[in-house]
Amino acid sequence: MKVGVMEHVDSMHLLPGHRKCGVPHGHTYRVEVAVEGPVNDGMVIDFDVLKSQLREVLKEFDHVDLNRIIAYPSCENIAMEILRRLKARIPDLKMEVRIWEGEGKWAQCEG
Repeated sequence: MKVGVMEHVDSMHLLPGHRKCGVPHGHTYRVEVAVEGPVNDGMVIDFDVLKSQLREVLKEFDHVDLNRIIAYPSCENIAMEILRRLKARIPDLKMEVRIWEGEGKWAQCEG
């Protein structure tokens, strides 16, 4: 069974050497997290637990320069870093993180 939550975070970044994105600019990122596992006592995970853990991770990404956190903060690398941090908090469930960079562009990773 899979369950998921969604949050938003506003950040700025630049992609060094990129012709268009090599200047500082910002995005509202939509962050979707899905976890997969067995249903125990009626739940895979309490939504409140999943949402609160995601919010704690995202506090470090909100209204900051992502280049201070990730050397090359592409959508792909942001997704992987959020997954890494969230897996450290919720290690026992398979997890997917999808990051939407504005509308129509996203990256997804699993772990």
